Formats: sequence, structure tokens, C-alpha cells
Amino acid sequence: MIRYSLIFAILSTTLLAEEPAPVDPTVSEETHNLLLNLHRIGWETDKIMFGQEFPLSYSKDMIGINDPTTSDVKDVVGDHPGVHGSDFHFLIDKDPHERVAHKLAAKAAYEAGAMVTFDYHWLGKYGGTHNWHEEDAKILHRVVTNDDSQGDVTWFYQSLDNVLHVMNEDLQFPIVFRPFHEMNGNWFWWGSRLEGGPETYRRAYQLLVEYMSEKSEYILFAWSPDKSLALEYYPGDEYVDIIGVDGYGAGNPEITWFTVEHMVTLLEEAVDFAAAHGKVAAFTETGYHTWGEIAYHTDQPDWWTRSVLEPILASEKASRIAWVLTWINSDWSGPYAPTADSPEASQEAFRAFHDHESTLFEKDVAAEKLYSK
Repeated sequence: MIRYSLIFAILSTTLLAEEPAPVDPTVSEETHNLLLNLHRIGWETDKIMFGQEFPLSYSKDMIGINDPTTSDVKDVVGDHPGVHGSDFHFLIDKDPHERVAHKLAAKAAYEAGAMVTFDYHWLGKYGGTHNWHEEDAKILHRVVTNDDSQGDVTWFYQSLDNVLHVMNEDLQFPIVFRPFHEMNGNWFWWGSRLEGGPETYRRAYQLLVEYMSEKSEYILFAWSPDKSLALEYYPGDEYVDIIGVDGYGAGNPEITWFTVEHMVTLLEEAVDFAAAHGKVAAFTETGYHTWGEIAYHTDQPDWWTRSVLEPILASEKASRIAWVLTWINSDWSGPYAPTADSPEASQEAFRAFHDHESTLFEKDVAAEKLYSK
């Protein structure tokens, strides 16, 4: 049974008539192959990869941080997530023990055949946090105007050099990188309160891509606004490989600003835009809740299937996303995925989500051979 309209099928087929090209034409063969396979999974299959942030180096109780063969998800379903999320902040700014643990986890995921994606909760120069700070909100405007009177331009590129060192020396394998994510929200220093607004943001993103592309062959670039497509921040087709969107709380009765209907509409808009621009679409961050106790394990044990998977699959367009990623299980976050300590109803429902014919976990993703043409 064909799940998408004839018009949309024709559009997708037309897109795939030409081999997708990365925005950086000098990437490694494996990196290029990853992009090709993300296009294939998104546009040519009925599959969606399931991912989580730090699944192999954090757990509900931070147990197993030194053992990347373990994960909360594996404890419940017998397999790791198929997409491994990580964060350069944790590989650059944390203590040496934790930095090593996260690097080992990312390498283990890649070697097992999973996809690895990085965001960057970039610590600002002045406030020392990724949160909004009045002086940090001026940095990118100084960068794009080449005003180094306070050393901000130098700091910007030195920070990128730290990321590149991790990529080129420690990892040396393809990733999807989501810099400056959720820029249309007001909580990050690169967000909506940025000096110069969307124009500054777009140019800063472009400079980042240009600089990193010259110095690494392992990066595909994702752009991911929060809860709306926010195209005024879009840096242009020449700088983006993946169109992502973030949004938390769909299906949670306490959340009115991001409903299941809103989620589906947003994903459809992202897929339409990706189709028109020759990109991959993805649900780059989601979860039941964003703070405190994650109550779906008792309130809605089948949330992953009822409020995420089934509504997405019911949409001819939204189902074209290549992956969905949820957030961290730790003693200070979540758990966003069930654990061995979760109520049995939650574990059983998540096993059904895992067993669904449309979800891809690590073993399934490995079989897709993402890094081979």
C-alpha cells in the first residue's frame, strides 16, 4: 500500500534522480555515503531510525559510563538506539574522565554501524554558559562584522578549532553536526535575542560551515529550529545538508504549545521544504517532557507509539523523516527512554515500539550499511 500521494511520490523520485551532494564537496567517501543513505532511508523506505542523546555514556543512574556496551535502551529492548547523539561541549569542557567516556561511546556507536550526530551547547565567552547572556549575545555580530576589538572573532575560531581537533584527531569518522540549534528560541546566546537578529545568525552559520569544511572531511551539517520552521534563520541550501526540527511534549496533556497535531504539521512542513531543496528531513529532538520527572512511564506508557510513531506514520509527508532522537537518561535528566527500573507497562510498550516494522535500532541501522555506497 502506497502511503504517500502520487504528487509527493513524483516529487521525491525527481529529487532522487540526481545523486544528493553534500554542501562540502571535499568530504570523505564514507561521509558522502552517509548522506546518500540518509536520503535513501528518508525518501525510499518506510523506516525511521530511533536515536537518543548519550545512550552509551549516560544512564538513569549514570551507571555504565565507562562501558559503551551498555545502555538503558538495551536493558529494555536488547539493542541500542540506531542514532547516537552527542555534544561537543561534553567532549571539550567536561573533566578528562567524562570526555574520554563520551568519545569511546561515540566511537563504539560508529563501529557498530549506528549514525552519530553532534549538537554543541557552546559555552559563551562572557557568561560561561550556553544560556543567553547580554555580552555573549553580541559575539556573533562582532564575528560577522569582523570586529575583533574584544577578541571575539579570535575566540570564535579558536572554539571551532577545539571542535575540529575532536573531529580530526579523536573521532575520524562521519557525523551529522547541528550547530546553533533552536535559534528561534530565546534561551541560547545564539538565539532570538542575538544582536543583529536572523541576518547575523545566517551569516555566522555560513562562516562556521565554510571554516569547518576547509578543515575536516567528516561533517554533514544539520539546521534545526524549535517548534516552527523559522525560515528567516535558514542559512541557505549551500550550507545545510539536513533539515531538522525540535519539539517536546506532544501528547502530554499539560503542554498546549506543542501538540501531536502541531508535531505532525511541523514535520510535514520540514519534509516539504526538504523535498523542494533536495535535503533530508529529521525530527532532531523530542521527548514527552522537558523538566522534572518524566511521567509518561506511568501516565502514558505507550507514548512512543501512540503520540509519536503512529501519528507520524499516518501522515503521507511526516513519515519521510530519516530519524527521530530523544534526550538524555541520567540522574539529572529524564529518563526520556524507559529503563529496567521503569514500570513494566512502559517497558512492554517500548518493546512494541522497538519491534514495530518501521523503527530502526542499532542492529537494523547496521544492516543498512550507512557508510557504504
